[in-house]
Amino acid sequence: MGAKKHGFLKSIGIFLLVCLACELGLRLFGYGNYTVYRPDDRLLWVPEPGRTVTVVNHLPITINDQGFRYPFDLKPKHGDEFRIIAFGDSSTQGWGVDDHSHYSAYLESMLNHGNCPREHFEVVSAGVNAYPNSLVAEKVKEVLEDNVAQPDIAIVAYSYNSNFEKLIKLQGAARKSFLRRVEFKSIVRRSAIYNFLIEGVLRRIAYYQLRHLVMAGTLSTLNGMDQLDMDQFNQGLEQSLKLTRARHVQMVLLLLGSDEQTPNSEMHPFQKAMLEFAETHHVPLVNMIPVISSKDQAAMFMDPAHPTAAGHQVIAGQLLQLINNLPSYQAACSGTNPPAVKVQSTLAVTGRHAQETGNINRQ
Repeated sequence: MGAKKHGFLKSIGIFLLVCLACELGLRLFGYGNYTVYRPDDRLLWVPEPGRTVTVVNHLPITINDQGFRYPFDLKPKHGDEFRIIAFGDSSTQGWGVDDHSHYSAYLESMLNHGNCPREHFEVVSAGVNAYPNSLVAEKVKEVLEDNVAQPDIAIVAYSYNSNFEKLIKLQGAARKSFLRRVEFKSIVRRSAIYNFLIEGVLRRIAYYQLRHLVMAGTLSTLNGMDQLDMDQFNQGLEQSLKLTRARHVQMVLLLLGSDEQTPNSEMHPFQKAMLEFAETHHVPLVNMIPVISSKDQAAMFMDPAHPTAAGHQVIAGQLLQLINNLPSYQAACSGTNPPAVKVQSTLAVTGRHAQETGNINRQ
């Protein structure tokens, strides 16, 4: 019995040493340095501040102390600053691209090198990995209620994570249980071995299929349509629009598409609802589906939903065309006050661009 116990303990020791060697070795290649998401009573999960690397491609990702993907913390604006905040999921956060290659970063560079010398532009990504549209709406509310953020424009992007729209409604024991699972994942995700095996080697087999057990997320645009709460989706957009208008913030909708999706493809009901909401409420909307579908899909997407750096640059270019014609932008660049009837002026601008570029869909 003594020899067996000694052999067993020796095997355990060797196993632990091998695990330690693997853990340390994998860290040399970036594993164990992914963004960690901590539980949050209001938003369920939020990214922890710090400099980490993306899951795909292991490129730098910086999260500031306010939870934004931005190189520094936002402070109250000065007179010559024009601020844009983009809300959405991992596509808005910038999945698999570096700090300079998501559409918010590209848009900031384009605006600061454009034809408006009067203003300094800040374009901030408030996207959070795996957020469904319902949590995007709650994120908009949280940011707009903060007097520090003070955006001039709020871009609200379509989220692909439709299977998890109802998570925001979790209450009591169910909500606490979910937050515990988020906390559990925040612990195991610090492990390089977990990063390599679960989020790397077994990504499609285990991670995307099973990660809902510990935290929400899906890349599906057409799946997850059972028992959709269309009222909740529209109420989220209405809440965001009400908040932005009350604070004199221009709301812009961004309808993202997926790999191989064309204007003739079946659309997710939420995508259709976003188009209808934009038309009904006179909200400028950039429809990326006809734009991206006309380009090489392999160059635009790194997986079924996440844009490549080139895809992000195209998105930024389409947003730039719209923003250049918004009354708030033109007023800031000319040093005048924006028109009193802001929404009607904006509607005329977007209608003209729909005819000229096809990037605004107001069917």
